[in-house]
Amino acid sequence: MPTTISDYIKKCQYVNSQMLDEQERIVLKNENRIVSLNVDTMQDGIGSDDKILQNSNPIFKGVYSLSTQLLDPKKVAGTPYNFFQTGDFLSNMQVDLQPNLTKFDIFSTGTGSGDKALFFSGYNNLFGLTNDKEYIVNYEIILPSLLEFIHKYL
Repeated sequence: MPTTISDYIKKCQYVNSQMLDEQERIVLKNENRIVSLNVDTMQDGIGSDDKILQNSNPIFKGVYSLSTQLLDPKKVAGTPYNFFQTGDFLSNMQVDLQPNLTKFDIFSTGTGSGDKALFFSGYNNLFGLTNDKEYIVNYEIILPSLLEFIHKYL
């Protein structure tokens, strides 16, 4: 039996009604990859705004001190903080979709309390994606999967 225009309209309506839910599924399925894009940028000492990561709290200089290196030789004096040795920070990074399902936030439940929380609160560009990483998410992760979903029904 041939497909009618009415059938295509119904299919289009279905795809349209499911688009945001499908986008949510794609983002959650790729959460680790998306978080990894944020972490990679952090490791390069760059923030979500494409600027150098700098802690606004004057207690934290943004680079390891000689005294820190003496306590832990892996933390070489003068090199930027690498965030690997701050407990559960990196392993607890997550993606949280906003209610409209068109945007997401990246955060960590491992920012701790006390001095550790004070340290992380000093960064205003730690979480999020740079423009080039946003491009990767939108055009290399979400779009191909969305097109696959659309082609499945149309």
